[in-house]
Amino acid sequence: MKKINFIILLSLSNITLANINIENTPIPGGIAVVDFQSNHSNPKAFYSNIPIYTQYIKNQYWQALIGIPLLSEVGEKYITIKGFFTQKITFTVYGHHYKEQHITLTDKKKKYVNPNLKHMERIKRERPILLKTRKLFSKKSLFNGQFIRPVKGVITSPFGLKCFYNEQLRRAHTGLDFSGSVDTPIHVPADGIVILTGCFFFNGNTVFIDHGQGLISVYIHMNKYLVKQGQLVNQGDKIGTIGQTGRATGPHLHWGIYLNQTTVNPNLLLRCI
Repeated sequence: MKKINFIILLSLSNITLANINIENTPIPGGIAVVDFQSNHSNPKAFYSNIPIYTQYIKNQYWQALIGIPLLSEVGEKYITIKGFFTQKITFTVYGHHYKEQHITLTDKKKKYVNPNLKHMERIKRERPILLKTRKLFSKKSLFNGQFIRPVKGVITSPFGLKCFYNEQLRRAHTGLDFSGSVDTPIHVPADGIVILTGCFFFNGNTVFIDHGQGLISVYIHMNKYLVKQGQLVNQGDKIGTIGQTGRATGPHLHWGIYLNQTTVNPNLLLRCI
């Protein structure tokens, strides 16, 4: 197992705020865009007590971007805005149906369906590291507001699929899978800072990049990564190559996006360009 490195303290004082032009998609796995007004210079917003991404529009107008969990129930929700006073703003989550995907793992790959005791011990060691990374919330945006595709390959598995491995239901597909041969370059879609690299049981070689305010991208099943913790990366920089490490049936990139600790459809960020 490769050494796992982790960094959580960031120096962001020189990073400027940037806005995301994104479509309102208030469905499970989507992003709700909620407008609000505040005359506070830096209002804070929360969803289920978790800080969420906010961006200044003009005058006293702001927006909150809320990642909606895949298991979220439909209906009315609310966010809490804290400035000079506290206000609650409601929005509605609508239903959405995702398709199924059936994957067969054979030979040595069967361990990713029914891990043995040794594998379970490793999974338990890695779980808090991954959880801590996904919970990171830095105070400022780190990028230019426009995401690009990390690779040019075809999307072979869309976001949100209900995944069955050897006919056993596992959690839904939490990212986009891009096809590509081993060692195809992977480029960072937006400016950010590398917050975690390592080799994990299910993910294989992995890189997490913070884009600010709880917006985090992850790159999974890599053959190798070429960045290290604490490194600032600019949009288009090569961060590694496609592989088939971890729970993968063939070479591809799994690209995921977290927003307020929630997996959301990465395609929603690509629509802004």
